[in-house]
Amino acid sequence: MFPRKYRVHIFLTIIALVIIFYPVLSRKPDQQRIDASTVAATGFFELVDAGQYAQSWENCAAYLKSEVPKEEWITKLSAVRSAAGQFLERKQKDYTYTRNMNEGIPDGEYMVYYFDSKFQNKEDLTETVTVMLESDNVWRVAGYFIE
Repeated sequence: MFPRKYRVHIFLTIIALVIIFYPVLSRKPDQQRIDASTVAATGFFELVDAGQYAQSWENCAAYLKSEVPKEEWITKLSAVRSAAGQFLERKQKDYTYTRNMNEGIPDGEYMVYYFDSKFQNKEDLTETVTVMLESDNVWRVAGYFIE
């Protein structure tokens, strides 16, 4: 066994590590949440890649619909996607899970996915799609950015 003075140091080190890592580990979503939110993001991309912008808006979260009118969504998405050209490839590079977003955004569970994407006219774009869990327990897109 360790001498008493080392046991105290080991104990304090373990406590410090728990304090540091517990918040990070406790924010990791379970696999069911990851799978369900990924399905929502994938379905969204299928519609957008096919040019079905109106249908993509219809399938979005109520929050997005309240912030962005359908016509504005279609106009902006059409302009951005036509400038980028035909979709070629998309690879997920990361995701973030959070229970709350920023001020002014409804409380809830969110998954933010980041993709490296290639289009005909632009090869180095990052697509970010935010998916939120709505009150009916369905994940829906609450934000989409391409840069």
